Amino acid sequence: MTDAPQTVAPRDDPPMEILVGYDATTWICLPPSWPHQGHEGPRSWVAATVRDVCTRSLGTTRANKRWLTRMLAHLADWQDEDELKYLHLPSVTSEFLLLRIQYAFCEGDRDDLLRRLVLTTDLDALEPPVLQEVTAHGLGRGLRGLVHADVAGQLTTMVVTAFRSEPFDLRITCELGPPENVPLLLPVVDDFIDGISVVRAE
Repeated sequence: MTDAPQTVAPRDDPPMEILVGYDATTWICLPPSWPHQGHEGPRSWVAATVRDVCTRSLGTTRANKRWLTRMLAHLADWQDEDELKYLHLPSVTSEFLLLRIQYAFCEGDRDDLLRRLVLTTDLDALEPPVLQEVTAHGLGRGLRGLVHADVAGQLTTMVVTAFRSEPFDLRITCELGPPENVPLLLPVVDDFIDGISVVRAE
């Protein structure tokens, strides 16, 4: 399990940070900035990450390795302010999941804000999602919705979960693919979310 402090709230006394504990044998932390994990830039990080994933994979081919190298090179410089990104990729032949954590300082009424975070989407949703209360080990009570949308002619499902953990509001999204994937992949997302907490910065 890797525990990675990812962002600090400087206005607080004492300051607080988002801590993400995750299984580094199945998840990859995409660079939120450089340097990252001892790498000054994308080239060495991509090479090291490809090596790690291929080492834990069975039946790796040159085509697999080229695909992974291209994908990581594309993602390495996808950096947005106030956002963390993680890639679930147990092996080079696995289907991958991209999980995004967007965060901001708490603002307004908790229930209204969480509802707005879950319902707001850029996807062409077929209907508004049903809202459900959830609980995570580190973040406490939150709100969740499953957004079903038409993406390039394919029905896909995105899970959107929102939490307030002082001093942050967090929106966590992950596209799961076709609706039939939800029972298999939603527990993977929940397990990851259970590793997120807000703690005092050291």
